Amino acid sequence: MLEKILELRAQSKSIAQIAQECGLTIGQVKYRLQKDRAKVESVSAENRQMSSLASRREENWQLPAFYGRDIVKVMAQSPTVLFVYWEITWPRMRMVASYLQADFRQIQKGLRLYDVTERLFDGQNAHSVRDIYVCEDAHSWYVNDVLPGRTYLIDFGLFEHGRFCPILRSDVVVTPRNTKAAWGEPLVEPASDRSAPAWFENFSSYSLYSKTSK
Repeated sequence: MLEKILELRAQSKSIAQIAQECGLTIGQVKYRLQKDRAKVESVSAENRQMSSLASRREENWQLPAFYGRDIVKVMAQSPTVLFVYWEITWPRMRMVASYLQADFRQIQKGLRLYDVTERLFDGQNAHSVRDIYVCEDAHSWYVNDVLPGRTYLIDFGLFEHGRFCPILRSDVVVTPRNTKAAWGEPLVEPASDRSAPAWFENFSSYSLYSKTSK
């Protein structure tokens, strides 16, 4: 019945005409229309409320700054620039600082860059090694002046009393070439095998960390 009333109303018929065609009183027609209007307004209000809630959730949502895991990643930003980002959890940082008998907040953090092009890296046979100091609160860094078409990997670690204490190692990354490849030559060099960072003679952050975490 309500559908018929609404259909007649859409045809611009008066309340009296609708009542006559539907066999209802004028009061009954008005009641049906008011009831329908209240239902529509209720649904509209509910939809607006849900839309507002979803909008607030979207505004409040953001990617977390940290994920609570130890990681170092390196990417080629250009043939001569690498981008490195890392997250080192405080338990691991404090563990290494405790071994060094130093305040982890005062130890110089940094990166060690290895050129391992066409090498099965064993920690000692890199073509070149370069140290980069980073700021205390930094969690990413651009490494400039690398060479095109080379394979690199990076250690994140601590510099203390002239020693470098590596904590985590990245995967290898190949910088793009800035020259044309010869006919039949592969465009990307195959990645070298990943190797764990070389530690001091009798200390490994991996073994120490696994023991303390059990």
